[in-house]
Amino acid sequence: MDNKSAFNVSQYDDNVRKVIPFYDEIYNQIFDVIRTYYAQNEEKSYSVLDTGCGSGSFAVRAYEELKISEMVLCDPSEKMLSDAQDKLRDRNCIYRCIGSENLDYTEKFDIVVAIQSHHYFSREMRERAVMNCFRALKSGGIFIYTENTAPFSETGKNIILQRVENFGINAGRNQEEVKSHSARYNVEYFPLNIAEHLGLLRKTGFETAEIFWHSYMQSGFYAIKPNSYTSGTAKVYYEYYEDEQGYLLEYIDSKTDNFVIPDQINGIDVKGFSDIEDFNDRIGERITLSENNKYFLLKDDVLFSRDGKKIFIYNRKEHDSYIIPSGVEEIEPSAFSGFGLKSIVISEGVKRIYQYAFACCKNVERIYLPSSLEMVSLKTFYFFGNGNLKVFYGGTPEQWQKIDFAFGNFEVINLYIHCNSPVPDIDENGNIIFKERA
Repeated sequence: MDNKSAFNVSQYDDNVRKVIPFYDEIYNQIFDVIRTYYAQNEEKSYSVLDTGCGSGSFAVRAYEELKISEMVLCDPSEKMLSDAQDKLRDRNCIYRCIGSENLDYTEKFDIVVAIQSHHYFSREMRERAVMNCFRALKSGGIFIYTENTAPFSETGKNIILQRVENFGINAGRNQEEVKSHSARYNVEYFPLNIAEHLGLLRKTGFETAEIFWHSYMQSGFYAIKPNSYTSGTAKVYYEYYEDEQGYLLEYIDSKTDNFVIPDQINGIDVKGFSDIEDFNDRIGERITLSENNKYFLLKDDVLFSRDGKKIFIYNRKEHDSYIIPSGVEEIEPSAFSGFGLKSIVISEGVKRIYQYAFACCKNVERIYLPSSLEMVSLKTFYFFGNGNLKVFYGGTPEQWQKIDFAFGNFEVINLYIHCNSPVPDIDENGNIIFKERA
């Protein structure tokens, strides 16, 4: 025997059908689950990991029924992998001689399958294997596996083993072969019952964990890796970015009174936002952030990058003026959008202001722009200010002309600009005092 199953590689495909009833139907059910789950993405190409791939039967079928962008086949048996390569020699697959317990992928695959492979593990090793499959999946990806499962009672075990023996005899096996197969129960393979399987899937992080197939001793399960977390009354969606080696928050689906930013999700750092515009108008009274967060800093209801160089979210709803702290270099999209500020000081050092950052701040009467400013993105000042708006600029007219203003900032660039203005002061009552150059 050259793998953990009861058969040599050369005998595997023929003999497994004499042991597992409805073996081919299991594959039909697996692909039906995949098609149903991804029904809204008919044109999607799938990255797939088949762990414990055996002779490659699943991969052969997958290429027939799905659009495959990447196929990785893993198995601890070199001979099994060799057989799979023979079957798939015209396909550009990746092969690795490795078991599920040693997988090292992170957020890489849309689909991970493990067909009749994990029941050879101890409970501790099985949990590690399932956790590795969880980690290998992209957020929102699906894990599908089948295993020999245990009945809930000793009587149930005796009945199911006898039924499997009867099936084997009818499929052409002899008494010695079927008895030998029964003797492997809890000796060479270690089945869990259905409840234990579902519990393990939820323990390793899957929110959705279901059984989709059960016949004789075989059960099929699918589990979906979450791609969102709950913050107050809203769901916050995230995606893994390989370049960042971490999660970026994608969008929030509704307004919430308490926007919570976790340090990690699934043991992976939350490092930033992929599109901050979808957050700012849905964040309510409070932002919650741990003091030890490595990537964000919350100060006076304003969310910064940890190094203080970026402003992500301004959330001071009861204030009508704000001075951006020194050290800030970038103001992120929509950071101040829609707030009722009257006075704004963008301190020296700020170089870039991104789209819609101050859009719809209709009450602004005074704003100071620094001589360090290099770029103002699309509609940064869209519907900005009122009829009394004055713009104070710390640089010269020549410097002002060099600022890269994108389309949609007419509210500012069409005004008279008070150039060479000194940085505003604060009076004893905390009011910002704007001054023109004398």
